[in-house]
Amino acid sequence: MSSAPRLSIVVPTYNSAKYLGLTIDSLLAQTMPDFELILSDDASTDDTVKIGEAYAARDSRVKVVRNPHGGTAATRNAGLAATHPGSEFITFFDHDDLWDRNAALTLVAALDRHPEAPAAHFVCHCIDSAGLRIPGDDHSANMRNRRAIGKGGIERLPPTAPTSFEALLVQNYPTTPGTSMIRRSSFQKVGGYEAEVEPCDDWDMNLRISRLGGFAFIDEELLSWRRHSMATSNLSTRWRKAYMATRRRSIHAPTNTPVQRRAARSALRVEIMSLLKSSAGEVARGAFKSGAKKMARSLLLGSIYFG
Repeated sequence: MSSAPRLSIVVPTYNSAKYLGLTIDSLLAQTMPDFELILSDDASTDDTVKIGEAYAARDSRVKVVRNPHGGTAATRNAGLAATHPGSEFITFFDHDDLWDRNAALTLVAALDRHPEAPAAHFVCHCIDSAGLRIPGDDHSANMRNRRAIGKGGIERLPPTAPTSFEALLVQNYPTTPGTSMIRRSSFQKVGGYEAEVEPCDDWDMNLRISRLGGFAFIDEELLSWRRHSMATSNLSTRWRKAYMATRRRSIHAPTNTPVQRRAARSALRVEIMSLLKSSAGEVARGAFKSGAKKMARSLLLGSIYFG
C-alpha cells in the first residue's frame, strides 16, 4: 500500500486459527474501506499464519507480520511498527472479536467531531464461543454506567461526557481494544505497550492515553466481545500481579499532573476501603477464607498507596 490509509488496524495473533477468519471477515466488511490490516503473529504453531496469508493474497490491505514469541504487548508493538507511518488512527483488535459493519466509520466520525480527543470508544456486548449473545449479558449497560473519581468520591459521568482519566481509574471502560480508536499522534506521545502489566496492558495504555484528554464516548453497541474458557481470569495470580502493577503505575507515572496523581491515589483509597468493608462482611457471615483474601488484597493495595 503506497499511499497512507486513514486507519491502521493491528490484530495480535497466537494460535488464533479457530476464530481468526470470522474476525478478519468482520473487519474487511467495514463500510469505511480506507484502512490497512496488520496481523501481527506471536510465533503461532497452528494454521494462524496460513489463514492470514490467504487473506493477504486476496486483499492488498492485509499484511502478515511474523514475530518471535514474546507475548501480547510485544506482538502489539511489533504490529504497530509495521503499520504505515502516515495513517491517522490506530485500532488494536483481539483475534476473536467481531466488528459491526459501521464500527470503523463511527469511530473515525467521532474523532473528526472531537479534534481535542486523543481517542474514542463505543460500547460492546458479550458473545460465547459459538458467537451467540450470552444470556443475561449486561456488559453494555455496565459500559454506559460510567463513573469517575471526583471531589466527593465516585461520581456518575453524564452520557455526553468523555471517558476521562478519572473514569478509567475506576474501571477500564473500553474493556477490549477493538471498542476504541486512537490517534497515531497520541501513541507517539505515550509510547508502546508494556509487558510488565500483561494482561492489563490495554488498561494501562488507556490510562496513559487519557492523561492527554478523555476518550470521546459513543453510546452505540458496535462490537461483539467473545468470552470463553480461554479468556484470562481476573482471579489468576498473573492477572492480580498485573493489576497491582497497573495501579502502581497509575499513581507513580512521571507524566501525571498533580491533579492526576491525587485522583489515582483517591481511586486506590476507595478500592481499599471497599475491600475492607467487604472483608468485614464476609467474616461476619462466617466466610473466613474469602474475607481473609480480601483483607490480604487490601493490604497489598495499601502498600502501593503508602509506598
